[in-house]
Amino acid sequence: MYGDILRLTDVIGGRSERTMREATGLIGSEFEVLLRLARHPQNRTTSARLAEDLSFTSGGLTRLIARMEEAGLLARHPHPDDRRAALLEATPKGRELLGRALAAHVPQITADLLEPLTPIERLILRELVNKLTAHGARGAVQGPARVRAAGDRAGTGP
Repeated sequence: MYGDILRLTDVIGGRSERTMREATGLIGSEFEVLLRLARHPQNRTTSARLAEDLSFTSGGLTRLIARMEEAGLLARHPHPDDRRAALLEATPKGRELLGRALAAHVPQITADLLEPLTPIERLILRELVNKLTAHGARGAVQGPARVRAAGDRAGTGP
């Protein structure tokens, strides 16, 4: 089952990445940064909060932010309450590319992930994704013996 999910992620993610790159030149991590910024109040946040949102290491995000700033996609602004921090914001160029990326990405994801499903299957998929996301957010991690036993009960064990 896990292998099936990884294959699905690879196929859909790879196709989505190619579609966005062809439409905008953005890579997936740049798209994710711009998308997360757009979801924050005033479309701004700190790099620490962005790293948390994206599950990036601070070093990896620092390099990505520097590249995006150099490409004119992001701007840094002084934080009004913390002189040590800066607020990140997409530039007009970054917002324009995000809009173009979404215009290419949403139909691709819809075609790949939702069109093959019936309305009932879409509802079931949404519920399953929400359940798994909520479970993962609680930090539930099993040791190898418990994972093997769970796989055996689910019919996915060795």
